[in-house]
Amino acid sequence: MSSLSEQLAQVAANNSTVAFDRKRRQKLHSASLIYNPKTAATQDYDFIFDNALTALNELIDIDPRFGIFTKSLFSETSISIDRNVQSKEENKNLDNAINGYLLLASSRWNLTPTLHATEWLVRRFQIHIVNAEMLLLSTLNYYQSPVFQRILNIVKLPPLFNPLSNFVKNDSTPTNLTMVKLFNDNDFLKLYANYLNKCLKQQTTYTNQLLFITCCFINLISFNSVNEEKLNTLVPLLLEISAKLLASASVDCQIAAHTILVVFATALPLKKVIILAATETILANLSDEKAKKSALSTIFKMFQTLKGQGNIDHLPNKLYTLFDSRYNIEYIAKTLSAEDITSCDKFITTYARAITRYDQFKLSNIVAILEKVKLEKYEVRMIIMDLINLSEIIDDKSQLIELFEYFVKNNEKLVISCLKSLNIAPEIFEIRLTTSLFSTQNETADIVTKIEAQKVVGEKSKIPSFKEFLDKNAQHITTGDFSLLAENDEIFSKQLSLFVEAVGKNYQPGLFLSSFFTTLEARITFLARISISPAAPVALRLIALSNISKYLHSIDKESNVFSIVPCLICSLNDSSRNIRITAKKVLTQISKRPSSKHYFMANDIYGKDIKVPMLSPKDSETWLNKFLDEYIVENRDLSNVFIPKKNDKIYLLFWADQALYFPLPQAKIILLDNLKKYSASTTAYSSVFESFLKEYLSNRQSWEIRCKTNKCNFKDFERRIVDLISEKEKNQNMISFIIDALKSEHEQLSELITERLIKIFDTLKTSFQLQILQSIIETTIEPDQSYDTIGTIQALPLNADLINTILSQNKINSDTEVAGFSKRRRRSSSNKSALQKEEISILAENHMKKLTVVLEALDKQNVQGSADLLSTLLSLLSDLETLDQDGHLPVLYAQETIASCILNTIASMKSNGVSGLQNVRADIVVSGIRNTASPQLQNKLLLVISALASLSPETILHSVMPIFTFMGAHSIRQDDGFTTQVVEKTISTVVPALLDNSTENLQDEIEFLLMSFTTALQHVPKHRRIKLYSTLVQTLGASRSLGPFFFLIAQQYSTYLNEFKLGDAKTVVEFAKAFLGKFEVKEQLTGVSSFFNIIETLVSASMNEDKKQELETQTLFSNGILNLPSNELSLFVKNSFDFINKTIQDDNSDYYTANGSFRVRVYSSLIDVTNDAKEIIDIKSEFSNIIRDILLFINDINTFNKNSSTSSDSDSDTKQSNEHYDELKATLFSLLQNMLSVLPIEDFIETIKPLLNSKNNDIRYHITLVIGTKFDLEPIDVAPTAEKVINYLLEQISTGSETTLVSQVMLNTIALLINKFGSNISQPIINKSLDECTKNLSQDKVEIIISSLSVITNSIQVLGIKTIAYYPRIVKPSIELFKKTENNKETFLRSQLQLSIMLLFATMVKSMPSFVLSNLFDVLHIIFFADEIETTVRLSAIDLIISNIDLKEVLKVLYKSWITEVSTLDDSVTISLYMSALEATVEAADKKTATFQSPTFFKLLLSLFEYRSTSAFDNNTISRIEASVYQIANSYVLKMNDKVFRPLFAVVVRWAFDGEGVTNTKMSEVERYIAFFKFFTKLQENLKGIITNYFTYILEPVNNLLLEYISKKMKDISLQRLLFISLTSSFKYDKDEYWKATSRFELISESLINQLGVVDRVLGRHLVKAIGSLAAANNGVDEHNQIMNKLLINHMKATCTSQEKLWAAKSIKLIYSKVGESWLVLLPQLVPTIAELLEDDDEEIEDEVRTGLVKVVENVLGEPFDRYLD
Repeated sequence: MSSLSEQLAQVAANNSTVAFDRKRRQKLHSASLIYNPKTAATQDYDFIFDNALTALNELIDIDPRFGIFTKSLFSETSISIDRNVQSKEENKNLDNAINGYLLLASSRWNLTPTLHATEWLVRRFQIHIVNAEMLLLSTLNYYQSPVFQRILNIVKLPPLFNPLSNFVKNDSTPTNLTMVKLFNDNDFLKLYANYLNKCLKQQTTYTNQLLFITCCFINLISFNSVNEEKLNTLVPLLLEISAKLLASASVDCQIAAHTILVVFATALPLKKVIILAATETILANLSDEKAKKSALSTIFKMFQTLKGQGNIDHLPNKLYTLFDSRYNIEYIAKTLSAEDITSCDKFITTYARAITRYDQFKLSNIVAILEKVKLEKYEVRMIIMDLINLSEIIDDKSQLIELFEYFVKNNEKLVISCLKSLNIAPEIFEIRLTTSLFSTQNETADIVTKIEAQKVVGEKSKIPSFKEFLDKNAQHITTGDFSLLAENDEIFSKQLSLFVEAVGKNYQPGLFLSSFFTTLEARITFLARISISPAAPVALRLIALSNISKYLHSIDKESNVFSIVPCLICSLNDSSRNIRITAKKVLTQISKRPSSKHYFMANDIYGKDIKVPMLSPKDSETWLNKFLDEYIVENRDLSNVFIPKKNDKIYLLFWADQALYFPLPQAKIILLDNLKKYSASTTAYSSVFESFLKEYLSNRQSWEIRCKTNKCNFKDFERRIVDLISEKEKNQNMISFIIDALKSEHEQLSELITERLIKIFDTLKTSFQLQILQSIIETTIEPDQSYDTIGTIQALPLNADLINTILSQNKINSDTEVAGFSKRRRRSSSNKSALQKEEISILAENHMKKLTVVLEALDKQNVQGSADLLSTLLSLLSDLETLDQDGHLPVLYAQETIASCILNTIASMKSNGVSGLQNVRADIVVSGIRNTASPQLQNKLLLVISALASLSPETILHSVMPIFTFMGAHSIRQDDGFTTQVVEKTISTVVPALLDNSTENLQDEIEFLLMSFTTALQHVPKHRRIKLYSTLVQTLGASRSLGPFFFLIAQQYSTYLNEFKLGDAKTVVEFAKAFLGKFEVKEQLTGVSSFFNIIETLVSASMNEDKKQELETQTLFSNGILNLPSNELSLFVKNSFDFINKTIQDDNSDYYTANGSFRVRVYSSLIDVTNDAKEIIDIKSEFSNIIRDILLFINDINTFNKNSSTSSDSDSDTKQSNEHYDELKATLFSLLQNMLSVLPIEDFIETIKPLLNSKNNDIRYHITLVIGTKFDLEPIDVAPTAEKVINYLLEQISTGSETTLVSQVMLNTIALLINKFGSNISQPIINKSLDECTKNLSQDKVEIIISSLSVITNSIQVLGIKTIAYYPRIVKPSIELFKKTENNKETFLRSQLQLSIMLLFATMVKSMPSFVLSNLFDVLHIIFFADEIETTVRLSAIDLIISNIDLKEVLKVLYKSWITEVSTLDDSVTISLYMSALEATVEAADKKTATFQSPTFFKLLLSLFEYRSTSAFDNNTISRIEASVYQIANSYVLKMNDKVFRPLFAVVVRWAFDGEGVTNTKMSEVERYIAFFKFFTKLQENLKGIITNYFTYILEPVNNLLLEYISKKMKDISLQRLLFISLTSSFKYDKDEYWKATSRFELISESLINQLGVVDRVLGRHLVKAIGSLAAANNGVDEHNQIMNKLLINHMKATCTSQEKLWAAKSIKLIYSKVGESWLVLLPQLVPTIAELLEDDDEEIEDEVRTGLVKVVENVLGEPFDRYLD
């Protein structure tokens, strides 16, 4: 076939479906990223292209690379491009162009132009179908954006993107878990890797994409973290992706790869070969600084994951070279110094070992890295072993010295262990490195003889001849006869290294010495220096001593070699026992030489022409012999034998001179150390070092260098110098050295000086102490300090005199100025102007700094206080106030510190018994308190006042009032514990001083203080009030101050009430309650009594002008309370009593607090066995006084009210006064009630009996009320007392003299007592109560009736059946009373009366149910018609009836009640109650009861069915009632068996369809049908297949109804819906093949299917379900299937209506979805009909058939339906 033919065939194949399907073409064109399908379908290509071209131009402005697409995808010719007519090659090129565009546009999807430009590719080239894969890959990182959601809505998902299918055409966006699932597919991972490779090649990667990739891979790794097999499969893929990213020049790509590698290596430990390859790849393309840092961290982390053997092997040479080219050691060290560096010990180990192997020139730099990383022990061992092996072959072994010094310093034992494992002695290794390394040495005597040259230089090294060695180092030969002890350190170090090298090469030491040192003096001094040099290996020191011994023989006998003894003495301090033994031998050899007066190198031993004072020959000989006799080699401490007791001063000076002149720092350390150990005081010889110390600071750097060169510890050297400063030092030069050293910049020296100074400071003279202290203080203001000056001052042992002197030197004002306070105040303006000057201000600031330092030291130390120091501190406090007020300097901290110092000083003075102070200016402290704004300082100064008061009360008496005024205005308002503690302490110390010194006006002082503090009550934090005010009142004396305090608080309470600040008033009461509990009971009662006396005094004064004038002078009444108008005064009195009443009254919250209840406190006090009889009598006496005062107030209240009314100016005032009177009277009675309730019950009853006989009705009323409240809290044990009370109250009632109100409260109290004590009260007493109360039921007073009913109810509850004798006297009157309330809606207390009656009958139902049965109808009537009672109460009564009465009887009465009463009502509440009663009865009834009463129930049920036609309720209400009826009926049916229910069901059917037994003729036929089918469908839902065969009763009626609908005689939609539902349920639950019976099927199928022609649109779905269920029920019966198929096809003909065809098509669709397999044989009959419907003019039918029916049929067939159409 030709090419053209192929193309045409391809086009035809591609277009065959599309061309055939117009809708498919339209749908393809309407797919859009921007527009909705309807809008997109109307757009042509020209419009889309123009918009896209504009958008592309905008993209070109952003990125010119988009310009290339103007010639291809966005060219004018692209409009005419059609994929279907292009060749494969052309389409391939098109796809490449599209892929290129998508790669470039990937980073721009957040821009609108990208969306509009891509729209063209979607609409014209269908990239969402053809290029879907690339489209999704390029936008995948936007998966949570709306753009990606749009793409998903139009794209054809490739198979690998299946996890995204749940989000197609969905409002939600893919989740992170979706991405994990996507990437978890290896095939997709490979696809994405290829895509990423294209991005890298085209350089189109960007940050968000890389971030997305990184996060996805991390999540993928985390998702599979426990699946090692899966992780192993990811290894090649992730490594490939990482390699491609690392090969990119982009820093972001490289960092992304680093992150992936680290996470992957952490999750799955990779093999070392992989990590090495990954490291090489990372390093290969590394250049950017940011990437370098990330790469190094990645390498660290990857190596850290290595496990097993070989994980710390050295890096391969190639990799090390590559790494070294990227990173130098300095960069690595800098990286390791960062705080956030991760563990990297494994890589550092491999790197260090690589340097050891490949790059020895960098060995000395390794330490810089090792110091910054913590290596494991085995890692350190491997490095050490490498270095030891390297030492055998490396020529310049000095490169290893620093490394081994580092390792020895950190772990000397490990280094020695490594050496021994290689069979190398540490001493030999020291010689190999030509330096000393180890502190602990082998104690072998033959160490020198064991030295083998090959072990020293290495097995592979060639040893030159000595002549070659000598020629090579000839420049280091010494020819002079000078002492090498004083030789330059560098020259000596070189000579030492040559000597070590010579010994290591096994040259004879004597040969070396004679060759390199031509003079005897040089040799001996060289060897002597080696013997004490820490830089020399121990073996070399031993060799040196041995050779000294040999060379001593070469010195003539006339020379006294005692001059080298000091050097040998220093050798005795060596840690090696062998060296000490050899040194002693040399000393012994010297001791045997003659003692001549010519000392060997006398003036040159320590340097040219340096004359060192020596001992006389005789003394030197004597000393040496004695020393050798006493010295023991095992003891390195020479101090005990160093200085002989005899002439010790001479020897001290000799050795001090030796220490001074000896040029080597190690010798100085040893000699000075022994001198100090011998004598703790250096006074005897410290003067020797004066010149040395004067020049030490200038020479210190050179000494530090010498110590380092000679491997001495410079800190030890400097410590020995500092230790020259002696205790009780008297040398001014030493003091000067201390001061100069402290001022120097040398931190180490300063610290050593301060350490020494702290030890000796208290032994120095005061003048020296002042010099040093002043110097340190001056240094504190310097910006740069070499030591902690403040810490030093605080550590020095200071005393009061010293501090006083220092502080005196830092004053601003002189003492004479402080003495005159007023004069100092007059100078304030001049001070202020002076302090404004900058120079003065700076001086003042410096003064502040120095002063603060001293004060801090004083505050920290426990300095013994004195009066002078106290005076100075107060003077300084005045100075600081001047600086604050005039100079505005920040003095607060200093002031607080001074306050602390003053407190410490006073405490110290008190502990030493000091009492009474003179010339102490307490007014300075008061001034400070008043002038500062800092609460903290105020608190501290108040503590100072407290302390002064406790030490010397008279000093603060003149300042008491200002202090307390200030505290009331400021301090007590602070909300912090410290302030509260301060105020309490001030009160507890100052107030006693005030009370002790005030005799005449003591009460006025107390009242003034109380007023000062109570005024600020509202500002004091709530949680601080109790402790504060209780402390105040207790300190002032509760008996004197508690009453006035409550009076002042009551004024605040009254003010709050008058201003309607009820919350604040409540807070005051709560405070008063808690406050009162802080005192003893007697004090509480005394305080309350005192409060009543004050109120009484106030009331009396308001009625007596003379008394009023007398009270005006009293402080307590000085706040204007006496001048209140009469109305306001009466209101205040009322509020005051209300306040005290609420204070002593218990409430619920008091139950939970141990000390909250006033009554509990009184009880506890009365029964407390620890209280003596007198105290209890006093408590009762105080209580009696309070009761008396209350009763007096009650009696006198009329007089007070008349006086208030008389003084009123208008009627309104009089009316208000009367209102206040009533309220006051009620408050007083309440107060009386609360007070009486405090008494124990026996005392209480005896107390109230006289009051019950009072002529005052109010008193009797309130006292009776108190009885009930009182007994409510009593235990059952007091029942006999309750009987007495009941009997007494009944006697009072029976007299008939009581008012209605009093009788009512008495009856209520009787009811309460009977209820509480129940059976503990004797029956005669209760019968007496019943006799009295049943009489009262005939009274006219409703209040009495209600109370009597309450008594009767409680009595029945107690006695139960024993009250049967009273049944007629109770029930009949009660029912009559209810009927009265029912008939008369205006009955007084109607709701209370109804409730009482119902509660009475509820009690009777519970107590005597069998007797109430005769009146059950009346009881239910009361419950249903008690419209004033809450529904919940009535429901409870119903539950009580159901629980206690036979349910058979209840059902009978309920039926009767419905028929006679309830059904005639339109009250929804009553109906609801009835339904609840019926439902509860049915639920509670057992099967036997249900069976027995089933006829009655079904009569009731039919009556309930008919209620709709008689009720006036709206349809919704009726429907809810019926729903409840159907539910109840179902519940009842479930309790019946088939035998009982079937005939009753037939009765219901006849009622519904035949009208048999219908009592209401108004009910229509349709209403009966609806009621029946609602009932029946409910039954079907519950009983399912059990009642399928019951359909026989209604089969023909149902069929008739369906026929009526077909003939349109019946049109009710509700009934039709119920028919469909009922049929559907019956078909669905048919388990016995009921509907497979041909007779039933044929009867119902035709009439049901023919409903398709008449069914309403809203009922179509119900009909479809019914038809589908019928087909399912007849599954397998082919004849029935054919019948249904034919019937359904008849309804899909062209002549049928659209609705008919639509529902018929849906019916067939449902049938095929349910039982399609059995209907396939009928498909050929259906195909023509389907073909017709596919071409139907109604789009809805066409769409339903095409997308619904055809799809279902295809699913059943398993093949396309098109074949059947063809």
